[in-house]
Amino acid sequence: MSANFSDDLAYVREVAESGASAPLLGGRFLVWWGLLVTAAYPGHYAILKGAGGLNADAIGMMWIGFIVIALAGHFALVFLFPSNKPGASSAGNRASANVWMASGFVLFSFFTGVMIKSFLDGAASPGFNWSIPLVLGVYGISQLVSGLMARSLGLIVAGWGGIAFVGITVIMMHTPELFLAAAVAAALIVLLPGIMMLREEPSTTV
Repeated sequence: MSANFSDDLAYVREVAESGASAPLLGGRFLVWWGLLVTAAYPGHYAILKGAGGLNADAIGMMWIGFIVIALAGHFALVFLFPSNKPGASSAGNRASANVWMASGFVLFSFFTGVMIKSFLDGAASPGFNWSIPLVLGVYGISQLVSGLMARSLGLIVAGWGGIAFVGITVIMMHTPELFLAAAVAAALIVLLPGIMMLREEPSTTV
């Protein structure tokens, strides 16, 4: 029995160390989404302010274009991702991949519901504005979990930052400046951490 207990302790230690020693490999995805979101929110703000004589219809067109470009780029990154990256099977990378996958499905479900609601009502649902604190909260949780598993202080700070921005953006709801705050949040909690992760990635093995 003592031998089994020792084996269990060794296994737990191995799992913990595997999550802490291997750098996370999702930096390219954070950079891609972070760049697009950081650019899209100021674009939304500019349209609301009447920049270029654009009206509210341009907002829908902009976000449709965003979805098409973002998903195309994401799947291209998945296809091109090196299969022999060291540390891909670490506990930290497995946990990060799973929490971001779950986060993606949460956002897909939410935006699908918002679009159906808008179609049924014949007008843009208020859910689009309320998506901002939801998105930032989901990003924050995902970064926090990833950071705790990999013992990355940068991701832990980004995670708590995303959670803090949930309250900030709720306070700013129904103001054009909400979208500027969202852009700042996306840059700080998604784009910058993604750049940090890319710099720490190990080179591809031969």
